[in-house]
Amino acid sequence: MFFRKLLGRRAEEPRELQEPERGTMLISGFDTADIEPLTADFEKKHKLRLPDEYRRFLLKYNGGETPNTVFAIGGVSSDLRALYGLGGADPRYCFDRRRLSGFLKDGMLPIGENAWGDTVALKVSGLGAGGVYFLYHDRPGKFLPLTADFAAFTAQCASRPLGHIRTVEERAAALQSRGKPVTPELTAMWEQEITHLQSLHQETVEF
Repeated sequence: MFFRKLLGRRAEEPRELQEPERGTMLISGFDTADIEPLTADFEKKHKLRLPDEYRRFLLKYNGGETPNTVFAIGGVSSDLRALYGLGGADPRYCFDRRRLSGFLKDGMLPIGENAWGDTVALKVSGLGAGGVYFLYHDRPGKFLPLTADFAAFTAQCASRPLGHIRTVEERAAALQSRGKPVTPELTAMWEQEITHLQSLHQETVEF
């Protein structure tokens, strides 16, 4: 929970979205070992067939983290923190840790989230199957349509490369310049975040 809060809300950063140039979505994919049998087992367990485009994406990347990624579709503007995966995915973003039954009852599969706990969902059954929807965490059951398919959704997402990751010293100086204290707990949080960000390997989403 501590690490989830750490990456979801960075104490020194503003909430407003920083808009990158449109047209390229980047992802740091999860471990794809055994992804084909894992995907087949997932479909069998939940008695569903994943839309072909999303299935190709899952087989290639197994979901992944999407730092510095945003989208603005219709009336929805949001960041995108990660897309979920199977098996060797980061436990924070693994389907095995999701409560799927309530979504599946509505013909939906949650496939990702933003920094505030809102959900990106895929229609997996019924009218409009294959479409991508958005669900605010405080508006249960009110799915907002985004795109007709998953490929169209990724085409509307845009990412900035991570680039320079600010050091502990740089972050401390920024806080102190505003008259705020730097605590050992905050320093430890920064060190953990920096280590994690340095482990990510962004690549262009193509499937």
